[in-house]
Amino acid sequence: MSAEQYTNLLTTIGLSSITGSIVGAAVNWFLEGRKFKREQNIAYLKEKIDSFYSPMIFHFENMRSWSAAWDHASGYVFAGETLASKLEDMKTLMRTGLRLVSPTVERLWYDWQPYAIAAVERRRGNDVYPTFTEDELQKRSEALHTALKAERKKLMEDYKKVSKNTEY
Repeated sequence: MSAEQYTNLLTTIGLSSITGSIVGAAVNWFLEGRKFKREQNIAYLKEKIDSFYSPMIFHFENMRSWSAAWDHASGYVFAGETLASKLEDMKTLMRTGLRLVSPTVERLWYDWQPYAIAAVERRRGNDVYPTFTEDELQKRSEALHTALKAERKKLMEDYKKVSKNTEY
């Protein structure tokens, strides 16, 4: 083999090594980017479920359990002060978690909230909202509770799907 052939061979090997290194770095960069996005998506879904949907659903499930315990015909039972406490907690959840909420849940919350406030005031002896009825509160509570559960179910499905294969 001549010196020129050795030079060509070494040049080819060198270029192949450089090309391989560049391709390897690009593939690694791409895969790390996907892994990072997946981890971000998992964290966001977890935050939505844990920080908003689960606590909100807890409040409605708690009111439902009291209804069952008291064998009450309506779906949601609460004492005035208990509802006031729940309402304050839910307002905090909405205020801090509004970015986590679906438009449907947000709309239903704003529809439900005045009826809950009216119920609290009525139980305190201040019937300042006579047009807000208990039946309407029950209907709106059911609508909001149903929407919260449906959203959480969808989020849980997404969470399981995304977090299923976290390794590459």
